[in-house]
Amino acid sequence: MAAPHLAPPTEALRPLGDFAAATVRITDHDAAEAARSAAMVKVTTPAADELTAELDGATEWLGVPSDEILLAALARTIARTLGDGVVPVDIASERGSLLDAVPLVCATAQQASATEVLAAVHHTLAVASERDAATSPEVYFNYIGELPAETVPVQDTPPGLGHALEVRVYRAGGAVQVDWWYDTSRFERYTIEELTEQFPLALIEMTSDALSPN
Repeated sequence: MAAPHLAPPTEALRPLGDFAAATVRITDHDAAEAARSAAMVKVTTPAADELTAELDGATEWLGVPSDEILLAALARTIARTLGDGVVPVDIASERGSLLDAVPLVCATAQQASATEVLAAVHHTLAVASERDAATSPEVYFNYIGELPAETVPVQDTPPGLGHALEVRVYRAGGAVQVDWWYDTSRFERYTIEELTEQFPLALIEMTSDALSPN
């Protein structure tokens, strides 16, 4: 599997401190805890017409793809819920091939503005080039886009790539849907529920407060 060769994430947020050098612990439990039964379970962020309208409006206003705004919202969500630092993320989107182990810089509002978080995502993806990945990340961001009417419902298809957490984003009937598939042996349900609750707030922040990184 190949991964993007990127400048260190601290370069994107260099003026903001040393927090971007730390790696965020994502899971509640280590993979080695074999006593815990494993299953992939889904929690869904409640669909809202407001979120879809905000995302579509910001995509046009900011001049960036939807996946960049969503990734910026994910970065802010992780910082608020799990802590600040860097999270390696596998990324699939409409832009093309899978990007492996992309360093997503997660910063609170005290550490970086919405504009700076979006700019970090934008520039990180822009400079990606292929290299071999040493390890597989625990997080997978899967932006599917609009689903044709005849497609088998993706909301009913469990992940199969081995990630502890998959954030699956797609459109059904024009509305944005966000599913959080998680490994029950690695996460407590309340952790995922907190992520699902914080994500809409972070998305509204990005769509309302961020300026274009271009």
